[in-house]
Formats: sequence, structure tokens, C-alpha cells
Amino acid sequence: MDLLRVAHKAARTPEDDYRRGHDLGRALGRLFAQTYDLDLLRESIDLLRGGLREGSTQDGRAYSLAHSLQNYAVMTDDLAALDESIALMREVSGCATVAQDVRARVLSALGTALQDRYELASDAEALAESVVKGRESLVITPEDHPRRGPHLAHLGLALRMTYESTGDPAALEEAVEVGRAAVHAIDDDVPSKDIEMGTLSLALRVRYEAYGDPAVLDESILWLRRAIAHLPEDHGRQAPHHSNLSLALWTRYERTGDLAVLTEAVDAARTAVARTDPASSDHRLYSNNLGLALWSLYERDPLSGALDESIEHFRAVLAATDESRSFFHQTASNLAVALRARSLLRGSTADLRDAISAGELADRAAAATHVDRQRYLSLLGTLHQDGYHRHADPAHLEEAVLHFRAAVAATPPDHPDHALFQLNLGTALVEQWRAGRPTDDSGLSAARDILHEAAGAPTAPPRIRVAAARTAGDAATEAGDWPGAVRSYAAGVALLPRVAPGHLDLADRGRELGRFLGLASDAAASAFHCGDPGRALQLLEDGRGLLLGTVLDDVPLLAELRRHEPELADAFVWTRHRLDRAGPEPVGMPRPQDLDTDDRHAAGTEWDLLIERIRAIPGFGGFLEPTPVTELVDGIDETPVIVLNTSRLRCDAVVLRHGTAVHVPLPLLEHTTVRERAGDLRRAIDAVADDPGFGRTAAERRFGETFGEVCRWLFRTVVEPVLAVCGPVDRVHWLPTGALTALPLHAAGEHAPGDLLDRAVSSYTATLRALRVPAPTGTSPQSVLIVSGENDLRAAEREADVLEDLLGADHQVLRPEAATVRTVMDVLPTCSTAHIALHGYSDPDNPLSGCLELADGDLDVPAISRLRLAPLRLAYLSACDTAAPDDGWSDEPVHLAAAFRAAGCRHVIATLWPAEDDSAAEIAVDFYADGIPEDPAAAINRAQRRRRAAAAASPLSWGPFEHWGVRG
Repeated sequence: MDLLRVAHKAARTPEDDYRRGHDLGRALGRLFAQTYDLDLLRESIDLLRGGLREGSTQDGRAYSLAHSLQNYAVMTDDLAALDESIALMREVSGCATVAQDVRARVLSALGTALQDRYELASDAEALAESVVKGRESLVITPEDHPRRGPHLAHLGLALRMTYESTGDPAALEEAVEVGRAAVHAIDDDVPSKDIEMGTLSLALRVRYEAYGDPAVLDESILWLRRAIAHLPEDHGRQAPHHSNLSLALWTRYERTGDLAVLTEAVDAARTAVARTDPASSDHRLYSNNLGLALWSLYERDPLSGALDESIEHFRAVLAATDESRSFFHQTASNLAVALRARSLLRGSTADLRDAISAGELADRAAAATHVDRQRYLSLLGTLHQDGYHRHADPAHLEEAVLHFRAAVAATPPDHPDHALFQLNLGTALVEQWRAGRPTDDSGLSAARDILHEAAGAPTAPPRIRVAAARTAGDAATEAGDWPGAVRSYAAGVALLPRVAPGHLDLADRGRELGRFLGLASDAAASAFHCGDPGRALQLLEDGRGLLLGTVLDDVPLLAELRRHEPELADAFVWTRHRLDRAGPEPVGMPRPQDLDTDDRHAAGTEWDLLIERIRAIPGFGGFLEPTPVTELVDGIDETPVIVLNTSRLRCDAVVLRHGTAVHVPLPLLEHTTVRERAGDLRRAIDAVADDPGFGRTAAERRFGETFGEVCRWLFRTVVEPVLAVCGPVDRVHWLPTGALTALPLHAAGEHAPGDLLDRAVSSYTATLRALRVPAPTGTSPQSVLIVSGENDLRAAEREADVLEDLLGADHQVLRPEAATVRTVMDVLPTCSTAHIALHGYSDPDNPLSGCLELADGDLDVPAISRLRLAPLRLAYLSACDTAAPDDGWSDEPVHLAAAFRAAGCRHVIATLWPAEDDSAAEIAVDFYADGIPEDPAAAINRAQRRRRAAAAASPLSWGPFEHWGVRG
């Protein structure tokens, strides 16, 4: 560049000045394409325009000027510069003496300039002409010409914009087809191939938005990653690719709820903004995309400050953008969404008013045929619905219904958003019915029909379908149509596994399932209203315990599959490995050659297809299908299993024994009271933990009083009605739901002879299928692992010392320094008994962070659940809160005890709340008094009764221990 400047200054003749000025101007334009430095672009324009003369249409100077003017217009929203560029390109392309390959290049570039005019001025005629010019350029470009790829890409862009402007599906399909052809027409070593990759990616993302195929979105992201990798790190086109990647990742996040994807989307958007000139229109476009990602981040973490930052971005973009720009209405819509979120968060009427204004602005600015306009209509409906909730003004609700109807009418039935708009309309119609409460239920019936249609939409995101099914079920209960409620709720329950697919982290899966807390219980309650306890049990079994289910290695048909279709079996194991980020890599089997282990979302799609292929094999139709409840009930012997369902609709029990099911209504049990009692107990426990000083004695006394009240209430409302049906029993398995999972059913009664602790040995299970863990075959040596706690847990150290002397079996003791995460994870799968006495931790806001605190880190719930612990018969967790549930995830028992059970351990002794150190040691010694017990449930019951006899008024010392697992 410096040499060109020197040569230009040294020009001695007008001809030299003209030629060298052209060379320098073109070089500056090319340098701009790598740096996006506007000063370089302005200098290029000045040089090229200054020497423009007759004949420049043939020597290339006019086209070079047109190209620089086009870039300048795009960067600065200068419509006059763009029109000058278009005029020059028309002149060059119309010149009879211009060579055909040059003409083709200019026609293609003219097409892109016309696309820019459409974006700057919403000029639909310019967009239509862009398609024409793109086609003309291809007609005169040979199949093997090196410029054919870029010409195809330019036409693909025009076709995609045409779809967005008109909704014409044929234009979108052709855009994808042309985009693929463009990528394949260019060799990989061409430096600018990233442009074609990015163009194809955009078309694919739009196609996903139109039809909802996740594989298309995966491919879109893949091409963007390749485009970014194709360029040097500091290249100017990195910014637009990062911005588009952010949008694609945000779209994936909206479907999957994967926090890691959202975090990457925010990072990519920040990169794009940081690498772009603040004065350029691209900077505003990328800021809009960043605001979108930040708004979603706020949804995940309302205290993050991301919401205010997103609103600032949207306001700044809107203030600096002309309403004629094509992305103006998108930004206005995004601002409306963010303002709505803040109005809901802070109760701000001003924010809601501004949100409605922004929504109206988006609707007004978008062309009537624009593909996003129905979304703006639906958004306006939602905002007016908020206004109705805020002000109880029926006019707001009427406006909401009108906008929702318009959105539904304007959207093709196979569009992924059609179900969302139907959900919104159905919900608003139900609210209208509630407000009027007419004797004629035709309006409510119409709403339910709309919601059912949304729930059955195959292209809609699963969470939308489940929400529609649940809303339809709620409407049916209000109408007293219990069979209809069962049908609607059952449709939602069946979709819950799709809401939390295997390629998500456990935390993301739990968050998604948490949206539908209590759905299975409401479905079961509706079935009880219909007098169908079998159906109720099936719905509960299908809709709960989806996070920490049975280990896939225990699928009985897997070994059979390996004999018949070894390649499919290998693909099954490898794909499962890809879905499980921390899972052990399969050993001793070939790795499929085409396996891309970096993308779990692509693996999720492959997983679904793989399961379909396996189930198509004769004899494998039930592969990974849930076991029917009738089969599970048939396997229950004389030990009764008591299923307890709490729902806002009603509360019930089912006694399962000798293969039969007996329904026991619980009229004295109320859903709200269960939640209140669980809250009372947790607050009393927390009060003890929060006051380790002089006030602890009083806090312990208050806890004892609260505990006694809760246990007496439990006996009267739950245990007594159940025992009246069971008759005398010496053992019982509890399967509680909802907030009952936080209550000590095993201790129900007066804490005197005759209460449940004396009458029967209690065990707990999360699901019926968890009781079917097969007994280990053959005999295995007794190998005992003892893990002692940190140095501040003196009682735990003494506990380990006593047990080391007490247990005569082969044992290994890991003292604090040796008890590292890696060591414990390596040893656990090799032993038959593990006694772990150390600090335990649980977080009510994030159950998956529950952990055992080891020497060098935490062994948490996800890590434990991924282990393969089939040889481990007994895990005694002498730590705090190892069976403490979270109220927000009560349908998904997620704690350390559940993690050990999910990993294959048959028996787990755990605590419902923190136990006193000294008392915990005494309980453990009593538990192992006769060696490692054959019946762990009976052993912990005996130890609790002994401790209660010594300290009946101190339930902190004996009340929290529970047995989780099977009998024997």
C-alpha cells in the first residue's frame, strides 16, 4: 500500500495519475474489506471519483467506484451513495463493449446493491430486480467459471430476502438450493469462500425458522463455524459471521434451553460489536443481536443486570436507525419484549406503556407481507393481555384476542410459530370465558379445540406443545370435564421427555422440566376423578423422575441388539457417550468414522434417528420404551408400595400389593397445607443451622415442636387412612410426590410406641421403575470403602475409626487428604459397601449442585449419577442433606441419594436434613452393630428407634435418616 501511494504521488503524466490513482483506489477498497476502516473507504472513493472520465465503464474504474460507494452506503446508511453506485453499475452492465465475464460480475454486484436498497429503503421493486439481475449474471457465467460461486451466493441472498418479504416458500427453498451450489462451486483454498458459507448458513437458519427442523439449524451453525475458521482471526468479516453465529445460537437456545449455547451466543455477539466501527450501520445491527442474547440471559438470571443492558442497546439502535431500514421493526419488537420483561419484573406501568408503543411501531414499520409481521401481531396481543392483567380492563383483553386471531390467520399451519400463536389465542379465550362465566361453554370449547391443535403440532417446540396441553387440561377441569382433562394432561405428560432431551446438561433439563412442575400430579388427580387409579399411576410414572432415570447400560435388549446388529449397538453406545459430556468413553469398540464428537446437538438428532432404526428391527419395537405400570405393579410382592399424589385438584394414595392397586382418597390432605408444613419444617431446620451459639437450644426446642406437629398431622392425614386399607404391615415403601418428598413419612405419629417407626420399616423410592433394579448375579466379595471427612469433622473421623475396627470385611479407608474426587470416583465402582462421613452440601436454588465435599473439590450429583455402580450394594451417606429435595424440582428427586440410586446402587442411607455429628456417629455404629446388614432398611430403623428411646425430644438426632432403595 505504501508503494502504491509513493507511485501515485510520483506520477508525471495525467495518464500515469489516472492509472495509478485507480490502482491505489482499488487497493484501498480491498484493504477496507479486511479492516472495515471507513477512512480507507473514503480515500478510495475520493481517488476513484476524482479521476472518473469517459471510457471508465470499460477500464474498470467506474465499477471500482461503484463497489466502494456500495460499501460506504451500507456502512453509513447513505442512500444517495447507494443510488450513485447502482447508476454506475447499470451503466457498466449496459455497455455493449464490456466483456461477458465482466458484465456477469457487474450484474451480480448490481443485484447485491439492489438488495442493499431494499434494506435501506424497504424498496420491494429493488429486491425483485435484484433476483432478475442475479439470474442474468448466471446465464452468462459458465459452469466452471471461478466467479460462478459468488454469483450463486448473491442470488441466494436475494431469494432469502424475497421469502422474508413475501413469505413465498418457493423462494426460500431455492435460496437454500442456490446457497449449497455456491459453496460447492468454490474450492476450499479460495480466501473469500467464507462469504458463501455465511450466505448458506443464513438461508438454512431462516428455513429452520420456517419449518422447525433442528437438523437444519445444526447445519446452519456448522457452516458459520467453518466460515469463522476459514478467516484469519483479525479479518474484518469475522464480525458479521460472529453476529450471525450469535443469532443462530440464540435460536438454538430458544428451542433447547441449553445455557452453554446462550453463553456462547452472548460472547459471539459481543465479539461482533467490539470489532465493528461504532459509526457504521453494521454496528447497530450487531448491537441489536447482542441485545437479543442479553435479554435471554436475563431470563435465565433475573439478577444479572442483562435486561437493563439489552434495553439500552435496543433504544440506542432504534434512535440511530431510520424507520425505512429493514431491521428497524426487528429492533422495535425486541425493545418491546425487553420492556415487557422489565414491566413484569418491577411492576412498571411506564415500561408496559412503552412496550406497547414499541410493539405498535414494529407492526407499523413491517410490510404487510413480511414474514415476521405475525410475530409482531402476537406480541401486541401479549402486551394487551398484560394490560388486562394490570388494569382489569376488558378492552385490553378484546385487543389481545383480535391480535392473536390475526397472527394465527396469517401463519401457515406447518410454521413452527403457529402453535405458539394458537397457545396465546387459546389462553386469552379461556380468560375471556372466566371473566364472563357464561352458562354457554361454547367459547371455552373453542379455546380447548385451538389448544389441542397446538399441542399436536409436530413442528412446534416441545415446551409450547406441553404448555398448550396443560392449558387445555386446566380449562377442562374448570368445565368439570375430567375425562377431557385426562386426555389433555396426558398429551403434555407424553411430551415431557422431549422438553428435556438428552443433549442438554442436567441443569438445563431440570430447568425446562421445572416449567411444568406438578403436571403429572394434576394429570393423575384428573384420572382419580374419573375413578381410574391405573391411569393415574401410569401418568405419574411417565411424568416424573426423568432426570436421574435408569442407567442405559442396564437396557436388557442392548446385549441382544449387539448380537443381531453390532454396528447399531456400537453407534448407540457412542452416541450416548456424545450426549453425556462427562461420561466414560466406550472402550474396546470401534468408533464410527463419521462421528463428530464436538456437537451434542447434532448427536441429539442422530440419537432420535438411531432409536427409530433400532425400533424398526423385528423384536426391538420396545427398545428404550418405558415399562407399562401394569407390569411394574405385577412385580410388587407382600411389601406394600404407597404412592402419594398431591395436586391442587385433589390428594390421593394408591396401595400397591400382591400385584393389585387399591385407591385411597385422602380428603383430609390439602395441597396447600402440604406445602405449608414442608416450609415450616425447613424454616425450623434453618433456624437451628443459623444459630450455632447460645440460641441454638431454643431453636432446637422449636424444631422439636414443629417436627412433632408435622409428624402428628402426617399420621392423621396420610398414614392412618393408608394403614386402614393395608392392615398390619411390618414394612412399607413410600413413593411421595410434590412437597410430600420433603416430609419425614417414616417418623409419622406421636413418637411413642405405636407410631409408624415402631410399626413398620420404611423405605423410599422416586418411581416404581426404580424398584426393578435387578439383583446382582452370583456372589461378589465384600469390599468396603470408608471415606472420612475434613479435619474439622472430628465426629466423622471418630466414626470412621470405629467402623474400621467394627467391619471385618476387606476395607479401604480414605482419610481427608487422600479422599480426592478422582480417587473416590475410581474406587466407588469397585466396592460393595461405601460409608461416607464428611460434609454434604445442598442448594435449594440448584439441586444439581448438591455434593460431597472432598479434599480437592466437590463430587456432585451429576458426576455421581454418571458412574456405573452396579457392584455397589450399599452407600451410607453420613452427611448433611443427602436426601433433601427441592420444592421447585419435586417431580424430579435430585439429591445425592437419588444420584447413587440412578448410578445403580441398590441401597442408600441418606439424610432429609443436617444431622448432629455425634448422633450421626452413634446411629452409624448401631447400624453396623452386627456387621454389614443384609437388610439396610431394617438396620437404620432399628438404629433410629434406639436413638429415639435415648433422646425422644431431640428429633434432629434420629429423625432425618431415610432408606432409599429396594428390599433385600
